[in-house]
Amino acid sequence: MRVAYYSPLPPMTSGIADYSAELLPHLAEHCEIELIVDEGFRPEPALAARFPVHGHRALPGLLAQGRFDAVLYQLGNNRDFHASIYKTLLEHPGILVLHEFVIHHLVRDLTFYAGDAEAYVQEMRYAYGRTGEAMARRCVATGVPLDPWSYPLFERAVDASRGVIVHNRFTLDRVLASRPLARTAVVPHHLSLDALPERSAEEARAALGIAPGEFAVATFGYVTAAKRPGVLLRAFARLRRERPEARLLIVGEVSPHFDFDRVFTPDLREGVTVTGRLDLDRFLLYMQACDVAVNLRHPTAGETSGTVIRLLGMGKPLIVNDTGAFAEIPDDAAAKVDLDDSEEDLLLAYLRRLAADEPLRRQMGENARRHMAAHHSLAGSARGYADFIRATIETGARPFRAVPPLTAYPEDDLLSDLVRDVTAEMADLGVEEGDDGLLGEVAAAMVELDLDRP
Repeated sequence: MRVAYYSPLPPMTSGIADYSAELLPHLAEHCEIELIVDEGFRPEPALAARFPVHGHRALPGLLAQGRFDAVLYQLGNNRDFHASIYKTLLEHPGILVLHEFVIHHLVRDLTFYAGDAEAYVQEMRYAYGRTGEAMARRCVATGVPLDPWSYPLFERAVDASRGVIVHNRFTLDRVLASRPLARTAVVPHHLSLDALPERSAEEARAALGIAPGEFAVATFGYVTAAKRPGVLLRAFARLRRERPEARLLIVGEVSPHFDFDRVFTPDLREGVTVTGRLDLDRFLLYMQACDVAVNLRHPTAGETSGTVIRLLGMGKPLIVNDTGAFAEIPDDAAAKVDLDDSEEDLLLAYLRRLAADEPLRRQMGENARRHMAAHHSLAGSARGYADFIRATIETGARPFRAVPPLTAYPEDDLLSDLVRDVTAEMADLGVEEGDDGLLGEVAAAMVELDLDRP
């Protein structure tokens, strides 16, 4: 199999770039790979020396020559790394690796925020019919942004693909809810600890100045409101009143778009360290040093966190929200916190228990290591990719072709007009796609009025 592989790559500061650099040598055991990169970019020397490299503008000519059996696109939600990948996928269908189902920010940046409001409206109409169009026009007129989690905008990318790889069941279910005929496969996010220096937790703690008797709790990654720092800070402050030896390490950069000071109030700062952005070696040092890691997340875009994968592979006791892909971690490998009024209290209860029970921490870590070794190996991920690529090539799978109501339909369609207006009003009132009871009642009322008949 000859595969064109289009992805961010090191030295880009992207998690997907690191992911691809780890995967490529193993995937190359199953197929011939050539790298496609943004025009003018050069991958790190080790990759450039091993694989042929082409600027993305050369891809159409290479495809016309029959050079590749398939193109593999690694797609995330960041315009800086994925704008050309997204545009190229739409023009030259291939196999899509969808790292998160919410790519609304990417699509919005390439249309509305690039000065083409009408293109944004049409993207919303394509994905969500005339309701989506109405919501987008209201957004353009008022300047009030739409909720990306309610309108993820993955549909056109999936429709343009010969097949779709995802990393977890949560994302798979969301894709199939909109595109039940899509060709899909779940290939678990791989674990790689190759970059991890050989050192003990004690050595890591000493390097960071963490005393032997201190209980080190850490959270990792880009700090945004979705990481629920307020919940963690409040729970930790309560823990520290009982255990003055506890420390909280917030390891990563705080988003400039998040008012962190609003939640990081003076009464919550005792025993807390915020590191800011770190290089990978220092980041991993904190992972090795911590006693317990906390990774809260809501809402979730369907991503499988590379940080969580590393922490589990390192055998660190982990606390997560019981939602999205995080809910798929085995119960004996991570403690799970519900997203309800009990969230802070339950988080505190877990921290108390883990602080007092070192054998439990060790057992959770061992359970996590075994699970990761069994289900998240690099070799296993590469085989999963290769099997799906081969099946896609052999079956001659082609992209999905949209039909009404996803394509244009008559403007005098009464039902479509009514559904558009009613759903737009319901969205304004806070009704969401998970409110099945209320949505069912509205649908039943339309059927009773015979509005569902041609």
